[in-house]
Amino acid sequence: MKTLRILLISILGFVLIESSYAQGKLALEAKIGTGSTQIDYVGDFPELVVSTSDHVFFGLGLVKTFENGWSYGLESEYYRLDLFFSYTPLDEIKNKGGMRSDYWAFGPKIQKDFHVLPKMGFSLATGLHLTYNSTEDYQFQGGELQSVRQPGGEPRVPVKIYGLRSVEEFTFLVKPEIGVFCDINKHSRIMLSGKWGLDLREPSIVIDLDRIEFEEQTYQNKYSFSGNYFSALLGYRYSF
Repeated sequence: MKTLRILLISILGFVLIESSYAQGKLALEAKIGTGSTQIDYVGDFPELVVSTSDHVFFGLGLVKTFENGWSYGLESEYYRLDLFFSYTPLDEIKNKGGMRSDYWAFGPKIQKDFHVLPKMGFSLATGLHLTYNSTEDYQFQGGELQSVRQPGGEPRVPVKIYGLRSVEEFTFLVKPEIGVFCDINKHSRIMLSGKWGLDLREPSIVIDLDRIEFEEQTYQNKYSFSGNYFSALLGYRYSF
């Protein structure tokens, strides 16, 4: 990962030097989309699952573009996901208990456009973002899954959990991106892209349940989210 970070910074420096001698114009970019993540699991109680849902991405960037197809600048992003527990022998939809994670990111970006047609083509880009995770560490004390109850008042989820959720508050993400674009006119462009987020300090979130109580038996599970993700994005660029 250290080598990858050095390579990214070197490429960014090369583009900055090259483009400083060229004429360019400023452009404002906005992107919105959704995505997917993966939770790693080890343990002896597979009926208790941790999953993610409701992925939302927003991005806003200011870049300088050049006639040779290069562009560079700064971008900020907001990435949200819900991370929840479900006891799978019951209704997975109705027995969720969990939390929302908000990721705020900011950093440099470089991009190279390749025109296939006069107004259409594809692009390759990457960024290096300092990222803040607003989720806090948390101590599970047994009753977190008991908030959803049956009509009679008894707990709907017959599982009690104890342990710790640990969070990496600040990290760096490398974000390679590939996309297609269409220039509507000399000022406007629409874009469709896929972006990966690769966390350089993974894991981002670890849930270590050292005690799970179920029917007078005890178990242990550990879940981790690396911080890596994939997102599909729809974007718009306006050049001044």
